[in-house]
Amino acid sequence: MNKLTIGQLIRKLRKEKRLSLRDLANMINMSHVNIAHIENDRVVTNKRTLIDIASALEYDRDKLLAIADEIGDDIKQIIKNKPSAVPQFLRTAKNLSTDDWEKLSQMAKKLEKNNKDV
Repeated sequence: MNKLTIGQLIRKLRKEKRLSLRDLANMINMSHVNIAHIENDRVVTNKRTLIDIASALEYDRDKLLAIADEIGDDIKQIIKNKPSAVPQFLRTAKNLSTDDWEKLSQMAKKLEKNNKDV
């Protein structure tokens, strides 16, 4: 199976939602022509627009940004605040299963809650 481009994915998601180009454009306050250019991979769009598109299409913004080889500003800030810890953690955890990642996420949420309670 071929990997979808960002434009192909956006078109696929839009069609699954049964939205026209104009519908999606109106949802994110953009020209339908610009949406068509994005879907046809004629232009590279900015992160803000990708986040707006993800929201309008009810798609995970981090997944859409990753496909576009971008990361959210909040993630950049986390990495910036912990420049050695985050990459080290990711390299250590890179071979974990999806279930393991979910367990880690739950543990992190518990730690965060415990830290707030203290």
